[in-house]
Amino acid sequence: MDDTSLDDLKRFIALTVSEQISDVRADIKTLDEKLSTKIDDLSHAVAESIESTNESIDEQLQNHKQRITKLEQKAA
Repeated sequence: MDDTSLDDLKRFIALTVSEQISDVRADIKTLDEKLSTKIDDLSHAVAESIESTNESIDEQLQNHKQRITKLEQKAA
């Protein structure tokens, strides 16, 4: 192989690698966007679940408080 052929081969390899890296970067960006969306959805679902659980626990605490108050009044 002469120097011209080697230079052409080097350019071809460099171009091929560059294109592949560009494709990989695009794939990573797409996956990152999808993952971010899924994380946001999951965070929202967890927040709703926690809020619902907190409301339920608060209701139970209020009921217990009322029952304890009634028991204390009866004991007094």
